[in-house]
Amino acid sequence: MTTTVTGKLNQAASEFQAGESTGFGIRLGVQYYDREAKSKQWTNYECALFSKNSNQVDFLRGNLVEGAIVEVTGQQLKIKQFDGQNGLKLSLELIDAKLGYVHSGQAQAPQQPAQQAPQYQQPAPHAMGYQDVNGNPYAPQDVQRYQKAGV
Repeated sequence: MTTTVTGKLNQAASEFQAGESTGFGIRLGVQYYDREAKSKQWTNYECALFSKNSNQVDFLRGNLVEGAIVEVTGQQLKIKQFDGQNGLKLSLELIDAKLGYVHSGQAQAPQQPAQQAPQYQQPAPHAMGYQDVNGNPYAPQDVQRYQKAGV
């Protein structure tokens, strides 16, 4: 059964080498209201994303930053436990995770300086295909002139 989690990264992804791939470890916390404890609680998730493609690696490196909103989907879940600073911590690991969405909130700077858009130039009348009854080329703005002249 697949599980999809959307959350905010409280810290940037940790990058590591995994053979020919580059891996990115991320941790997400999803807040919920526990009715028994009558307080807000957190479910912690973690996963690793891998890529061999240098463009994807650069994308992940630039977007899996602190504050980014991400959506990840895993094929299975594994319960992990470790000793944290305040005692035992539990986390759900998404196995075989895939990135579905990422929004880092950072504006992507253009790779090349912006060029001025070319100015529109009216094509020559003969290129537009307009002809009067005598076969003479004219542009659409000439219609009023021809109508006034009685052509």
